[in-house]
Amino acid sequence: MTRCPLSARSAITAFLLAASATCGFARDAVIEGKDNWLFAGWESLTVDRPAAERSSIQLIADVNRGLAQQNIKLIVAVVPIKPRYYKALLPDGLSIAEAVEKRYDFLLVELRSAGIAAPDLRDALKKVIVGKQEVFYRADFHWTTFAAEAAADQIADVIKSVGPLPGKAGSGAQLGDWINDRHLGDLAANFLSPERKRIIGPESYVIRKPASGNATLLDSDPSPVAVVGNSFVQPYFGFPQRLSNQIDRPVSLKWNPGDIGPWTTLLQFLQSAEFKSNPVKFLVWQFNEGQLQNGPDAVGEWAAQSILPPRQWLLKVEESLQK
Repeated sequence: MTRCPLSARSAITAFLLAASATCGFARDAVIEGKDNWLFAGWESLTVDRPAAERSSIQLIADVNRGLAQQNIKLIVAVVPIKPRYYKALLPDGLSIAEAVEKRYDFLLVELRSAGIAAPDLRDALKKVIVGKQEVFYRADFHWTTFAAEAAADQIADVIKSVGPLPGKAGSGAQLGDWINDRHLGDLAANFLSPERKRIIGPESYVIRKPASGNATLLDSDPSPVAVVGNSFVQPYFGFPQRLSNQIDRPVSLKWNPGDIGPWTTLLQFLQSAEFKSNPVKFLVWQFNEGQLQNGPDAVGEWAAQSILPPRQWLLKVEESLQK
């Protein structure tokens, strides 16, 4: 289990590892848009699968009930797809189909109808746009630190609205100063030819320098909140640190590169020694919008070791919660 924040070097190393693996099963890996903007080709802008999404949400609802029996509140955080914010930069002839355009609203309605807390992260990302910051990086699959922190603020508000958290006030993460880290985005670095990489070029990643003393401080206190997800919530982009800062308590973090998938990542967290010794009060489970089309048995979407029949996966979750 990883505690946030990591050192600057280890955070950047983790980012690069995730970037190389997040999109391991891409078909047409990159869509090259206008003005050297890149988009993930594996996220279809024309095909939606509502029946599959409902099946995934039923599994999440089953998890939600199991967690509730352990007095743990589940919050599902769904990150919108990048093209929603950069439609004008898609290549000519490519647009978001109506079904995909309406999908985020559909997912929220289905999640909430199933009794699952699911904040609309588009509200947080609007604040980033109003602040004249980018929501996603130009040549990268991931959101910016500005977007990650805005989303963390929104999740923190949900948590704080429930009531006081256990633990010691003043044990949250301190936020470091802003720094620039210039490199190629992961879509360019991992999927383009050397010639195209030179044309696309690096970009500036505005991130926070880890504040000194945070690791020791956080390791000394139990975490009432856990974050489970993929590389969007890794410390490089600042989501867990900002969440910890806003709730003024430590935050546990379990993340994997995207090809491991959200189902296996959650199971790994529930089976971990840290969860057994410190059952949290809130569990924030992060998905990317398109991932909800793919259940635990989605061959070709997740790494082979992550594939499980949904019923078997759910049984493992239930067993983990009962131990």
